[in-house]
Amino acid sequence: MLKVATYHQRVARHYNRRIKSRHISIGDLVLRSIEVAGKDPQCNKLSPLWEGPYLVTGVMKLKTFKLKDAEGKMLPRTWNVDNLHKYYK
Repeated sequence: MLKVATYHQRVARHYNRRIKSRHISIGDLVLRSIEVAGKDPQCNKLSPLWEGPYLVTGVMKLKTFKLKDAEGKMLPRTWNVDNLHKYYK
């Protein structure tokens, strides 16, 4: 049991060293994943992976955001930070 616990600690330490946190705040422009959005049933390897940009208008929970599109229309659901990328102009 002790060897298993030390192995898990080493794996967790290695993973946490390589992970990069995403800092998204209200007012940032982001791209959202098309795969999670449920669009484009005919996806192939040349299809785009991200769509947007969208404006972050609110934080519902930790790492969960409300988005607004370019026309000012709110998106109907919240989006997790794992499905968003920061948009750089």
